[in-house]
Amino acid sequence: MRPRRFACTLTPENYDTACDLAGSALLRRIPAASTILQITEGGAWKAFSTGVYIAADFENIIRYTGSAIRDGSVGDRVQEHVLSGRAARWTRLMVVPLAAGTEEDLVRRIEGRIGAVLRPIDTKRLPHLGGPG
Repeated sequence: MRPRRFACTLTPENYDTACDLAGSALLRRIPAASTILQITEGGAWKAFSTGVYIAADFENIIRYTGSAIRDGSVGDRVQEHVLSGRAARWTRLMVVPLAAGTEEDLVRRIEGRIGAVLRPIDTKRLPHLGGPG
């Protein structure tokens, strides 16, 4: 096991910060965390085709941030992580839903901003932060 760098937890305050970092692209705040089952089987995020998701483990440590822009839902992207085995430690997830028309470059920059602030311990590389958007 590698040494753990300073880890952030998935708190309401950190979620609010993530939403603030989305700026005008934010669709709305969804302040409740969901489980993988609620997302993949229950369709908790089926209404969102674009967004940034934040995954935490059983200790509430933020492990991963990612983004999705698709015809399906952000939940479909989480399902891909589950099927590949990358989501094995994820127990709670939160989504920062973005407006469906948000350009891919801006979605990636928002993901980069959120990741830079929340410092997920399993994310190896974040998108470039870019300029204002």
